[in-house]
Amino acid sequence: MPDQSVENSTTITPTSISQSSSAQAAMISFIINVHDWVNNDESAATLLRLVDLFEKYQVRGDFYFTAPEVEALVRSHPQVIERLKNSKMTISYHVRPPHPLYEGFDSRLKSLKDEELYQMLVNYETYQLDLTTGDLVRSQPGGYQYVAQVFGSKPVTASAPSSNHRIKMMAEKIYAQLGARVVVHYHEEGTDIDQPFEFSNGLLIRPSDFSITRIPDGKNFWWNFMSAPNAADFDPLHMLQTRLAAWQAVRPPFITVLIHENNFYRSGPESWTASYYDHENKDRPLSPPFDLTVRGQSKSRSQAEQDAIWQAYERLVGYAAAKLRVITSFDLK
Repeated sequence: MPDQSVENSTTITPTSISQSSSAQAAMISFIINVHDWVNNDESAATLLRLVDLFEKYQVRGDFYFTAPEVEALVRSHPQVIERLKNSKMTISYHVRPPHPLYEGFDSRLKSLKDEELYQMLVNYETYQLDLTTGDLVRSQPGGYQYVAQVFGSKPVTASAPSSNHRIKMMAEKIYAQLGARVVVHYHEEGTDIDQPFEFSNGLLIRPSDFSITRIPDGKNFWWNFMSAPNAADFDPLHMLQTRLAAWQAVRPPFITVLIHENNFYRSGPESWTASYYDHENKDRPLSPPFDLTVRGQSKSRSQAEQDAIWQAYERLVGYAAAKLRVITSFDLK
């Protein structure tokens, strides 16, 4: 089983944080949520380019895969799997509809007794998810365990996005049993200044004091403005430098740079959104069977727009590699 460590990695502990200078030791994570099984050719090309980019600057990215996306890569682009396995990148895990941990798709879980709920969730992290029905294909592997099997290492971080406390806590216990070490409770910010390392069901809650993801309005994303006349106002490196200059805490910040692989090449909602929701805002989940052939308002970005996003992202990676501590969830102890 390959080691996810890298020569210049640094173990991050509560003690090492408290002994660091906040001005010089900011910790930044480049997190890529990977889930575009619809446009898998473009997804695969983007993943290869990202690995090349991180290796160019001798840092690592943290790639969060869904099991259906891994299945699509195994079928059509096995070279991407091998490239990642032979790299020093970190592999993590997350879920998307119709996985029952995703909000709006959990009706099959809510009425179960604890013992039944436990076994159902284990099954969803063991067998293949049927994207049309939301049921399990027990003849095929799937879930967290499938991603671990394909990559030869247990995904470091997992996410249980259910708002139902009982379901969420049970899922976290299962992820800890399966080998995860970190869990996502908030995507962009929420870490306690005085206690950045907190745990839930044996899993470290992924720390993030602030994120370079959205523009100052708190709603829109920086990558959607890289071709605008005022693109410089939303440049992610500028936003990072501004937030660092304003940081006043006694410890260095944890910074999350979050992006989805499809954000580099498509605009609008994910291409699979219309299969699972009757509105682009994802506020009205559909019921199975789901039509996997429908497409929403997602559009291909122009080449000029893609180039602008890549250039801005590379500037951010290059600056972080030279000035900050680039970490992944693998480094958190």
